[in-house]
Order: sequence, then structure tokens, then C-alpha cells
Amino acid sequence: MEIVTYRIKVYFLHGQALHFQPKDASDWLRTVINRLYNTNKARLRKTGVRTEILHNHDELTGKTRTMYPVIIYHYFDHGFYVTGINEGIETLRELFETVDRTIEIDKNFLLKIEKEKEEELEIKVSDSEYKYLLTDWLPFNTDPYKQYKALPLVEKIRFLESQLLKNITVDFGKFLQADLSGTKVTILSVDDLKRSTLPYKGHDYQPFSLEFNTNINLPDFITFGNGKAFGYGRISEIRPKKMT
Repeated sequence: MEIVTYRIKVYFLHGQALHFQPKDASDWLRTVINRLYNTNKARLRKTGVRTEILHNHDELTGKTRTMYPVIIYHYFDHGFYVTGINEGIETLRELFETVDRTIEIDKNFLLKIEKEKEEELEIKVSDSEYKYLLTDWLPFNTDPYKQYKALPLVEKIRFLESQLLKNITVDFGKFLQADLSGTKVTILSVDDLKRSTLPYKGHDYQPFSLEFNTNINLPDFITFGNGKAFGYGRISEIRPKKMT
């Protein structure tokens, strides 16, 4: 698996109001990147790269693609990022071929695109354990959430573990065409089991941020659960601190 993440620096004309609310920032970023794509559409199509993966819709039918997103839009710590996975990398490379300069979107704001991280690894079950932070994970839609709420605390944790295990072995494993049987997941801590729900595409979801161990090596910036294409359920490895 190959994964590349770009940092997107946004510069607004002095005095201009923000074009987005923080909760909608990753969706706004996708809109901006697709504006950039539209101005380069003819050039990109000549290269043969897949452009529909930028917006996750079939360009002929308009239907939403249900497979794992190979381009993911993030907003966290007041910063914007775009991640490309496997074939998504080539599309982003073609789109961002002018990363050495500032790109004008309109007269009010500019983008500066810088490569943040590039990684290639084989995703597999191992004898080692890895520790990760999972941020703003949306594991349930309305009905499973009702089931979850009725459980006692211990069963809530087990329910979350089973859902995360499914996200890794079924959803992500199917995308990778990899057999991830033998995967183990242990939740170490959850930030707040009573956090308010948030609306997403007509449903109310409860977001979770948690730490967990697993025997699968995972790259930073991949996502699990609902809203994956918009950066919900973002993975980052928690690495042991180096002794000084």
C-alpha cells in the first residue's frame, strides 16, 4: 500500500471572512480542490488518471461510489490535508504538479501545496502490537447507536471493539484485497462516552476519539467508519517516546 499526504495552506485576502465552519471544513476543502480540478479537467483527462475519485461520485451517473475512498480530505489542528492512497496518489500528483508555487483559486484566496508525508508498507497481521489514536470516529448510524446506548459500560467497550475490528478487517481489508484474519483490537481509553451526537448526511452520529492496540501495522492519515472521505476516524500511530 502506498499513501501520500499533502498539506494545503490556505491564504485569505486580509479582511475576508472564513468560507467555512470548522465542522464543515473538510467538505469545504473538497469543494476547493474540485474547483482546482475543474480548471485542469482537460489536461487531467489526457493523462488517463481517474478523476471521479476526487469527489467520490461516478461522473456519468452522479451516483456515490461506495468503495473505500482513495482520496481523503482532512481538517485538524487548524490545518488542511489531502491524502491519496494507491491510485489516488497519481491523480493528486497530476493535479498538484505545480506544488512549487502558490495557486490562485480566486482573487480572495490562494493555496500553497506541500508534501507532508509519503509512505509505502505492507498491511499484515504481525506478532507485534501497535498503538494508535483514532480521532472523531463515527462507527454507528442511528439504529446501531440506539443498541449501543442500551448497553452497560463493559459491553459498550466490547461493542466498539467489534465495530473497529470490522472496519479494519472487512472494510479496509476488502479494499486492500488482503486477508486480515487474526487481527486483534483492544481499546485502551475513550475520550467521552457521553459526547453529543453530530449530524451527518441526515443521521445523528456519536463521534469517538480513542486509543487502541492492534497487531496490524497501519499508516497515519487513513480513516475508518462513516465520513471516511472527510477525515472522520483518522488514524495516527502513538510511538514510544525516545529516551534522552
